[in-house]
Amino acid sequence: MLKKLPEYPGFRTIPVLQVSNMYINYYKWMALKVTNNYFLNGVCPYLEMLPLRNTVHQIKNYQILIRKESNMFSFYSGVSAETETFSLSDSFNGITDLFFQLVSVDPLFFNYTDILPVSDNQFYYFENSINPDNLQVMQRSKFVSGKDIVSCKPKIFNIIMPDKKVSLEIKQNDGLIIKSEIIDGNIIRNLLLNLSGFDDGIYMLWLDNELQETFFMTNENIVENCIGILRLNMKEIISQNQDNLEFSIDFNARSVFLQYLIVVQKSRKINITEMSVSGTGDDKYEGPVDQEIPGGQQAQVFTSPNPVLMQNQPEKTPQLKVTYSNDFSGRKKQLEIKLPDPGAEQIEKYNHGKNEGSFFSTTIFYV
Repeated sequence: MLKKLPEYPGFRTIPVLQVSNMYINYYKWMALKVTNNYFLNGVCPYLEMLPLRNTVHQIKNYQILIRKESNMFSFYSGVSAETETFSLSDSFNGITDLFFQLVSVDPLFFNYTDILPVSDNQFYYFENSINPDNLQVMQRSKFVSGKDIVSCKPKIFNIIMPDKKVSLEIKQNDGLIIKSEIIDGNIIRNLLLNLSGFDDGIYMLWLDNELQETFFMTNENIVENCIGILRLNMKEIISQNQDNLEFSIDFNARSVFLQYLIVVQKSRKINITEMSVSGTGDDKYEGPVDQEIPGGQQAQVFTSPNPVLMQNQPEKTPQLKVTYSNDFSGRKKQLEIKLPDPGAEQIEKYNHGKNEGSFFSTTIFYV
């Protein structure tokens, strides 16, 4: 069951008419857009941002207001009304990184999105300037992928050491070594690391100069529906010295084989002589293949020849063509029916056959 997001003081939206008043002006210094190709124009409104506690304090101290409209998060900073210009470096002098949980409020998010659900203590990690090929996106590739997954650890955790003497290093995201020692795994097999003196953030575990793991470290409780951690690298943002910076987190829709189970109801009292399904590009679906569905009814199964990108509002849908006759006349008739949009509820993976490992969506349609 989806849990209600905690309400932290300092994290609030601002209505349009409250952008300025006689005491404080609010300047928009950044916008973050979350897109998903499953939705029309990529507008994905079902992700929320929840700040970590240290970020809540900074939001309050630096008079930062965050406003969400649809899939856009806008960041404003309050300064004295007497100030004629806004400066990132002046307004954010002394600020550290801001961290947010990216939380899904749609239980079907992983069905229609082309990413794998994260396992326990794993999250997708997003950061401004993480992609050198496109500094405006917060994921490592064009779309969010497995490359963006990191593990999550508390500030005191165990490491199973190899059965030999090794050089252990813990590095920050910028490469700075915060811990370095030689550990003999024959003597200390289960090493307890205490990093309580360090801030929340991304760290790396190295053994003998080889990267073993990249992890996000925090002692905070992560909400049940959190899919990712977002870091605003404020030093990088300030160095760009631009007003109204724009970033995005971009998800791609999942491509699935569309599978339609056509059931001709007995009450129709018709004889089917031919049945076919064509896709939006007039590509012929494979089938029909006989299959019994729950309830003992017989269905004719048609499957798209290739995976199709899922969309919640597709412009076109497959067409069913039926050639039939009835008991009163041997004359053949034809019927064309627009099939319903494939739903995101019934997404499964082929466990065998030529499409093994691929996803498919099943829709039962009664004629």
